[in-house]
Amino acid sequence: MRYRRCVAASLAVLGVSVGAVGCGFNRPSGITEADRTGPYREAVQLYLNGCNSCHGDNLEGGVGPSLAKVGDRLTEAELVRRIADGGGPMPAYGPDGQGILTPAQIQLLASWLATKK
Repeated sequence: MRYRRCVAASLAVLGVSVGAVGCGFNRPSGITEADRTGPYREAVQLYLNGCNSCHGDNLEGGVGPSLAKVGDRLTEAELVRRIADGGGPMPAYGPDGQGILTPAQIQLLASWLATKK
């Protein structure tokens, strides 16, 4: 009988722990409807016009790494630098690289991606 109570108590604690941790995983990590219609809608369009070929249509990654939670890994300034200057296999999209994106577009993309946490 004592064993059953111990097991039941352990399961209850485990359930509460999993529930508490699981709450953090309910945040959408890809491109949301708010992204598509809100202040970052231009950034989403820029992303879908080029970045998605390597990073996936929903930030999930592919040839390039996932950007779903990139805001947890890189600061906005680091994102600006990475987009503008490239790094590793990623080409530079700023004026000193391929010049595909303007500094304002790079800043907008970086600001949006920094919110992905």
